[in-house]
Amino acid sequence: MDVEIGPSAGSPGPQKWRAAWGELEEAVIDPGRCSGCGGCVIACPWGVLSLDTESWVPRLDPAARDADTGRCVHQERGCTVCARACPRLDDWEADGDRAVFGGVRNDGEALGIHRAVWLAAATDPEIAAAGQDGGVATALLAYALEHDVIDAALVSCVEPGMHPRPGVARSRAELLAAAGSRYTYSANPMAFAEAAGLGARRLGLVGVGCQASVPAVAGARGVARVAHRFALVVGLLCSRTFTDGLFSDLLEPRLGIGREAIARMNIKGRLQVWSTSGRGSPPDLEVPLRECDPFDRPGCRRCPDFTAGHADLSLGGIGRHSDHTFVIVRTERAERLLAEMERDGWITLGPAEEEDPAAVALVQRMALRQRPRWPGEAAVPPAVS
Repeated sequence: MDVEIGPSAGSPGPQKWRAAWGELEEAVIDPGRCSGCGGCVIACPWGVLSLDTESWVPRLDPAARDADTGRCVHQERGCTVCARACPRLDDWEADGDRAVFGGVRNDGEALGIHRAVWLAAATDPEIAAAGQDGGVATALLAYALEHDVIDAALVSCVEPGMHPRPGVARSRAELLAAAGSRYTYSANPMAFAEAAGLGARRLGLVGVGCQASVPAVAGARGVARVAHRFALVVGLLCSRTFTDGLFSDLLEPRLGIGREAIARMNIKGRLQVWSTSGRGSPPDLEVPLRECDPFDRPGCRRCPDFTAGHADLSLGGIGRHSDHTFVIVRTERAERLLAEMERDGWITLGPAEEEDPAAVALVQRMALRQRPRWPGEAAVPPAVS
């Protein structure tokens, strides 16, 4: 199953895509470049991959591993789907750029390819209160559901004790229940099969950069079964997520706050924590971020994509307006959707460069600082004849 893919930057022309599970292990998983996004798992047509949520890497069903070569038995028969859907293999960023924008970002585009930068806020008091930093992500998905843009959204749901899990939201109530940030990882694309089982054909996805790249990279490399299902991709500005040790080894024993007592979290220069008994302002606890460093998720330490550059639009809670969302608009459909939401009174919009130029400069600095994390290309190893 050789698949024609577009040329990498500077390459002479189309090439055959031959990488498969063995190359994915060698170039991405074993060296620690895997982000744990779940793209390869949801793309696998054979159902032989799963996501280990302790190590946050995909695992091959032992029954599907060839006893002689160690490779997936379906790879031996020509399947390359998992590797093609990986947003960390080979020239993934350029492939995704071409799929979404028709061209590749240049070195001066710190925010990634984009059309505008806004400060926005949800006007609905219930959404604004439940959502994070202005509630725009929740408002956006609710509007898309109610106006027949998407059938369902893949989101991070939350269990008691701030335990996130991938889930499907098909109503305003379900979006409100999932609103807010947890800062431990939820591989939201993993809810793809659940959404498909519910009959949803047009999906919204909200996720950090690695997750937002899955539809773009899958589309660039011909994994239409996955890519064509996504009608709206909402990226989240992200420098890192944490392991569960943040709770068990920092907040609980050292600071006396158990998971069950935490109602809300945010990062504003420090990790802010609100307890179930408080939830007011200011937060009940603030922790210097340097104390959180030991609990960085390993996959995040290799991620160069602070601004979720392959999303339709990217959102974050950065700037002096704590009740507004920083919005990077990337695609025409995102631009049109925001304009319709503003027209219908769902959100307010203001130009970020005018209203908070310091926030724009900060996002640019954070994006540039994160770019060097990628340790060179996770290139497809040469084929062995």
